[in-house]
Amino acid sequence: MLGVTAGAAGAVLSGALTVPARAAAPADNAASSDAAAQDRVVVRSPDGRLRVDVRVTDGRLSYEVARGGRVLVARSGLGLDLAGKPSLTSGLVLDSVRRRTINESWRPVWGADALVRNHAKECVLRTVQPETGVRLDVVLRVFADGVGLRYHLPTQDGLDTWTVTAEHTEFALPPTATSWSLAAGTDWNADERHYRQLQLSEVETAQTPLTLATGDGEHIVVHEAALIDYPSMTLAAAPGRPGVLTSELISLPDGTKAHLSGEFSTPWRTLTIGDRPGDLAESHLIENLNEPCALPDTSWVSPGTYVGVWWELQRRYTTWTEGPQHGATTERVKQYIDFAKEAGASHVLAEGWNTGAGNQWTGQDFLTPQRDFDLPEVLRYARTNGVGFIAHNETRGFVDYYEQNMDKIFARYAELGIHAVKTGYATKFVLGGTQRSHFDQEAVRHFQRVITTAARHRIMIDAHEAIKPTGLARTYPNMMTGEGVAGMEQQNYKGRLGNPPAQATILPFTRYMGGPADYTPGVLNVTWDPAGLGTRVQTTSAAQLALYSLFFSPTQMLADTPENYRDHPGFAYLKGMPASWDETRFLDCVIGDYTVAARRKGDTWYLGAITDENERTLRIPLRFLGPGSHEAEIYRDADDTDWHDNPLPIDILTRTVRSSTVLTLRLVAGGGTAIRFRPGRSA
Repeated sequence: MLGVTAGAAGAVLSGALTVPARAAAPADNAASSDAAAQDRVVVRSPDGRLRVDVRVTDGRLSYEVARGGRVLVARSGLGLDLAGKPSLTSGLVLDSVRRRTINESWRPVWGADALVRNHAKECVLRTVQPETGVRLDVVLRVFADGVGLRYHLPTQDGLDTWTVTAEHTEFALPPTATSWSLAAGTDWNADERHYRQLQLSEVETAQTPLTLATGDGEHIVVHEAALIDYPSMTLAAAPGRPGVLTSELISLPDGTKAHLSGEFSTPWRTLTIGDRPGDLAESHLIENLNEPCALPDTSWVSPGTYVGVWWELQRRYTTWTEGPQHGATTERVKQYIDFAKEAGASHVLAEGWNTGAGNQWTGQDFLTPQRDFDLPEVLRYARTNGVGFIAHNETRGFVDYYEQNMDKIFARYAELGIHAVKTGYATKFVLGGTQRSHFDQEAVRHFQRVITTAARHRIMIDAHEAIKPTGLARTYPNMMTGEGVAGMEQQNYKGRLGNPPAQATILPFTRYMGGPADYTPGVLNVTWDPAGLGTRVQTTSAAQLALYSLFFSPTQMLADTPENYRDHPGFAYLKGMPASWDETRFLDCVIGDYTVAARRKGDTWYLGAITDENERTLRIPLRFLGPGSHEAEIYRDADDTDWHDNPLPIDILTRTVRSSTVLTLRLVAGGGTAIRFRPGRSA
């Protein structure tokens, strides 16, 4: 764990312990006329290993990133196009440079680690286009594990409003690198597909995050941070320039990208860089590029696991709609509340509780229960058992109605004691009377309004079919988790082959780089098919247990049904499962092949290991354990477990281990191992 810098005994503010940045040397904060004169600025990471070289050459801004003397991002262009103005990719002059050092440690309200170090060198390059007088700043932050870069439009006379028509941020990456990405899209499910592995030169478009491994062993993720009031960034290959990707913003219905007013900063364009895949997954760069917590009180924000009426709906055992097979009845949800108490889960979800849920999903008001669901009685019973209720708000893309009534809905929930909502925007996104992309500027604004409105009423949000995460949960920790992933439900909707096992080994280094995901793991009866759909979960049961160490979400589901859990010995591992952690380590990982990670809560460690469609044996040193002996409670695939034909059997055994122990893990194809380490007697 990183130590807290000097002054760490400062007061807790807005739910996070923030240590003020160390005062930089006077020269570090001063404007530099010398740098302006030579039109070249170099910014190095605090450890000196990472270097960013920014230049203005013949009026054009560009940058280069090198690490340890090796160029990772070759000379790449920068700039914006504004409607009615000459392009801000040419005619620029470097006017001044300001530098500062950021050095703080802060405590998240919830997270993968209890303490986060934020240490970077920042540089603001102020440019001007003499022909028009337009000023454009480029802000750089260089960390040991990557780079953040954003554009800033300062206040300037005669320019109160802006219309961005294009952004020209380039990433000239090694064309022969191996990449993992999704093709760029504008549909509601663009992020809910399988990651493809391609040589970077073969990638024509990509959603972000995009992850790559170079031939020299470096690992890089291209993404964005602090996406507010701006469209989502995708990437497009530059014609005739192999390996060069250019920012491509999701358009508004009028074809422009963003309408802005006054002083404005774009989201950060980010490069997370590491020697190994685990360096990427352990990075906090995206969070650190977001503002500190904006909520004056976070005592009501409560991470935890949840259960509920969901998987049985996906498997068509019950229905969202009222009738003989209705899932969210008073009696059934009470059964889940009993199970939540047994499992140590903090919340219960009931999809299909409200009128209009299911079928066409029309006529919903998100306040009126279906006739066989007694909301006051369910809430009473939940409170009696110390369990919270998650209200499902599937808008089905009727966003105008939700906008107009959101404050009323959330206010009523607060009166009833409902402090968690799962939102949904499946199939369409009609906002302002216009069908638009889920990822354009107005959609991004809507998702932000949901978060801030919910915060006023002390409500936590789990957002499905929403924008990808970009670290905003640091600022608004009631934005607990979201979808944007081919999660467990795609084992049902992707057909007979579901999610191939390799996908789970890719996700920690791609989708999860932006923030938590509501993947909904933990289906132990992986072959359960009550409706004869001919589909199943494409892992073994042990692999499902391992996902709780690999996939982070502060609102983490135990997705299977109470009956399936009680019939499976692996359920014992999930009882009391943490959803927020004190320390996270990604140990031995090869993207697309296998992943091993360990997370600590208090003095207990949880380790998960999974593999792709290939059987393999791994040797895992336990150096992360503290001193003394530990009892390892091991849940692994049995000798006769077979992903295709016999995926359910689990062996459970215990052994005494120490930090000097090297465990040998045999993983069957599509399988995994989950281990809980508890401290034993001291040495």
